[in-house]
Amino acid sequence: MTSSSRGCSRTAQRFLYSSRPTFVPRTPLRTRTPCIQTPSSRGYAVAASTFKPLDGPSSHFPHVSSMPPVSPSPGATTYKISTGIILSRPPLLTETATPFEKAFYLYQKRLNERLVLPFTRYFYHKKDQPADLEWKVKVKERNGVAARDIGGYRAYGEEGWNDEVLIGGQEEKVAEWDNIAGKLVDEGMGEDLEKVKLESREGEADKRSLARKMDETVYLVVKGKEKTVDREGKEVKVDVWEFPRGDMVGNEVLHTAAQRILAQTAGENMNTWIVGHIPIGSLTIKPSKKFGREAEKVFYMKGRIMAGQADLKGNAFGKEDFMWLTRKEIEELVTKRFWSQVGGMLGGR
Repeated sequence: MTSSSRGCSRTAQRFLYSSRPTFVPRTPLRTRTPCIQTPSSRGYAVAASTFKPLDGPSSHFPHVSSMPPVSPSPGATTYKISTGIILSRPPLLTETATPFEKAFYLYQKRLNERLVLPFTRYFYHKKDQPADLEWKVKVKERNGVAARDIGGYRAYGEEGWNDEVLIGGQEEKVAEWDNIAGKLVDEGMGEDLEKVKLESREGEADKRSLARKMDETVYLVVKGKEKTVDREGKEVKVDVWEFPRGDMVGNEVLHTAAQRILAQTAGENMNTWIVGHIPIGSLTIKPSKKFGREAEKVFYMKGRIMAGQADLKGNAFGKEDFMWLTRKEIEELVTKRFWSQVGGMLGGR
């Protein structure tokens, strides 16, 4: 206990137990905190006045009584679980380079020519030998440069600083791979050999062929019939393109059901495999009492085809036609509602 606390308690004791009158000065003492506080007490009581509630608004609301009774919300929709498969063929060729990529690669090749030592001709070809004579003939076409794919650029010449290609220039066309490949075939061909024809990157135009769009991924889509209503309100059947799908049977799991549905839709003349046991996306189909359509959720599995071809003859789902299409072609073919749900499942290339 501090000295200030002891002094305060002694003063309080003297004030309480003293029988003599205590002189109280007129001017109150200014203290920071009182030493002791006694609770105040009242020696009388006053009867409380009678409580009278205020006049409030009427509890009767005419606009509420005129409203119809609230019906309970309907129960949650029960969805039927189905499965489908997105069967794809991966790209067979590298993607075609853009004009910017072609210009970038050509610049890197020319920059490499400026950083390395020049080609040592006599280290590889002896003077006045057949190989040296052949070199003299071919090097004239390349402006005295050993490399074929830099467009005749001479890194150690007077124009070595000018290594950038102009847009639409002749050097850009000379450095393209198609021209280089054609010259390689011509140089390697003898007098008695037939000219080899290079295969095109585009492939066949037939959309049923797997040998099309070889630098992009193509997906299998099938055509069926679906009931709908036209503008006049009549019920009609329209062609619908979609991925193969169907109901699950018994205790099937998604990946085994997808294999069965693919075989029942496109035949068994395909060497395919399911990538994983987890779906890559889902499609929600709303119910329709008019067309007798149940609410359905379709979980799509990812599949790859390595060989073979689809065959819809005698399929179990009534599909009429099939095509192998790219992502962009599918977007132009299907409805916007269908694409909004399945577009994210397809790859960018």
